Amino acid sequence: MQIQETLTAFFTAENTRDWETYKTFLHPEITWKLYSAEAKTIHGTEEYLAYITKAYENTDVRFTCNFMEISADNTRVIAYLINDKGERSLDIFDFKDNLIFREFEFLLD
Repeated sequence: MQIQETLTAFFTAENTRDWETYKTFLHPEITWKLYSAEAKTIHGTEEYLAYITKAYENTDVRFTCNFMEISADNTRVIAYLINDKGERSLDIFDFKDNLIFREFEFLLD
């Protein structure tokens, strides 16, 4: 699976709350750095899943990827995302062994 297809499938799993499939895209040593009013760092798949499932608790919000750019070596992707509330984020994904190894998410709203 190409990196763009992988990330698109990852986004689909998130939007449909298919956490079992979602987990298959995460490297066991994943680090997610989330930048909003405060910076937060999440380590490992279990902490990542706990955080993301809590974030989507009691909401049906979905998002679309408006822009995606892939590095020349096919290991880094930047994605500009917007949800149906109009909230935007810029995400940088680093891949290792064809899995998401690091994510840097900058919430813009």
